Amino acid sequence: MFQQKSKAESNQGLQSISIISTDSTIKGDMESEGDIRIDGKLIGNINCKAKIIIGQQGKVDGNLNGNQADILGTINGDIKMTGQLNLLGKSIINGNIHVGKLQMESTVIFNGKCVMGETDVVLSLPASNQDDE
Repeated sequence: MFQQKSKAESNQGLQSISIISTDSTIKGDMESEGDIRIDGKLIGNINCKAKIIIGQQGKVDGNLNGNQADILGTINGDIKMTGQLNLLGKSIINGNIHVGKLQMESTVIFNGKCVMGETDVVLSLPASNQDDE
């Protein structure tokens, strides 16, 4: 009636999580299909198809590209998320943000420009016609 699954079969639905611990510094870009958590320091860019979590002690000197992110630490670079970005606690963001949805607590420090929504808005000004003068 019930069939037992092997460990490999039962773990197929779980995503992997990459963690950089508090005492670690990594130099180089990261790419992941699963979640990434940074509690240490990363000098490089992150490309993640799942969720990025930057802990309170976490610091990234580079750009973040992904689906979703929870930031509690420091980012020195641009952030681009297709889904929701949560800026929490005493996080510090020094860079531009392009995101589908943004939630930011009042204790966050943000220095940059923000664009929200799925598409970029491009404003075009009419070219001045100097022949009319």
